[in-house]
Amino acid sequence: MRIRDKIITAACRTPDGIEWTTLKIKQDGTERVEQSACPMPLRADPAEEALSELQVPEGLAERLEGDVTVALRTSELLMRTMVFPTADPAEIAAMARFQVDKVSPFPIEQLAVSQEILRDGNDSSNVLMAAAKRDCIDAIGESFGNQGIHIHSIDARILGWLELMRAKRNLPEEDCHILVVDDGIDLTLVVINDGLPLAFRPLDTDADDMNIVDELIYEIGYTLTTLDTEQDLPTPSAIHFWSLGDVPPPLRAKLSEKSGVKVQFYDLKSLPPLSQGIAERALQGANRIELIPREWVDLQQRKQMQKQFAIVSGAIAAVWLVVMLAFFAVDKARDAKLADIQADADALRPMAEQALENRRKLQALKVYTDRSDSSLESLREVTRLMPQGDIEFVSFNYTKGKAVSLRGTSRSKNLVNDYFSALAKSALFDGTKDVSTSLKTTKGIQRTVYSVTLPFPEQEDAQ
Repeated sequence: MRIRDKIITAACRTPDGIEWTTLKIKQDGTERVEQSACPMPLRADPAEEALSELQVPEGLAERLEGDVTVALRTSELLMRTMVFPTADPAEIAAMARFQVDKVSPFPIEQLAVSQEILRDGNDSSNVLMAAAKRDCIDAIGESFGNQGIHIHSIDARILGWLELMRAKRNLPEEDCHILVVDDGIDLTLVVINDGLPLAFRPLDTDADDMNIVDELIYEIGYTLTTLDTEQDLPTPSAIHFWSLGDVPPPLRAKLSEKSGVKVQFYDLKSLPPLSQGIAERALQGANRIELIPREWVDLQQRKQMQKQFAIVSGAIAAVWLVVMLAFFAVDKARDAKLADIQADADALRPMAEQALENRRKLQALKVYTDRSDSSLESLREVTRLMPQGDIEFVSFNYTKGKAVSLRGTSRSKNLVNDYFSALAKSALFDGTKDVSTSLKTTKGIQRTVYSVTLPFPEQEDAQ
């Protein structure tokens, strides 16, 4: 499924089961994914049926995909239409709550209230208001929640039928008409004027009972009288009776006789399933009856945020785990490589230590066998380089492999400088250091006293 595709499912009760329609909203249009039903007979006790009519059978939850919308029966709803002197949605919502509070036998705090703009103008709007007891809404939410299904939207059954009739062009668009819908769950009276519903009244009479005619005539008269106090309605031109299957001929004849207007009978089976009408209404977005309590929306948003947080946290934890595993893997590889290197080093250590020992012995042997810087050679060199004249050395100190120290005297300082210069150029020594001269007078004779250190060149380490 592409990221912008969305799936919605509408589910509603039928006399013998539960039906649903699933639509996929795509960028290029709407596609019907599934339209099916499963058996679930009505209960004999009306009170029990009212509480269980929208319960989900075991195993059905996974088939209700996407955003799920359910439909309430008309008997569970308070529905009114009014003309409000405004087109502002916020003002309309406030006025709707006020009007419902005026006519409802229950406190407004115990109701879920919603509204739908049927027709809007520049400065007025035809508005349909609907309210349901929170006890009923909560019971439906609990029954679906027990099957793991979150209800995204709650609509009205009768509005789903009107949607299907309008799509099939079976809904009168002109004059005043009376609409009676018997779908086996609801028996509802609707007054239509110029295509807009003005009143909804649920009836308790069995449609197969001949007394339904008397009750219908009474309810029609009462409803029209009530509406006449609010607006001037023309006399109804026809009664449109919709039912599942055929209406008995005696009932048809009696209704035509008592009403005094034309009566037309239609089969609801000629229309698509009711769940399709509810699904089509769900496509209309914000401007429709929506009886989901605000706290349900807030709770679902919190759950969605928690789910997203859990996904993000899981992703972060997974990344962290991968990084740590990679780190430990690299660390273990380095430890293994280090262990291999250490093992190689341990294996080579005895040979390396033996090589170092042999090197030390070789160096020692070389020092003691190499006569090039012996004391005799050193003495010969310092004597050979002594210039001609009155100069002598009185002290000769030799340190093997280190240096030779000379001390002496001369009648001339120039001879001493020449001697230092010759010693500095000798290949046997590494220059001169600690050079010093001074004058000394003995028995009236002045002489220059000198001292110098002649270091041997450093020996390079054998590789």
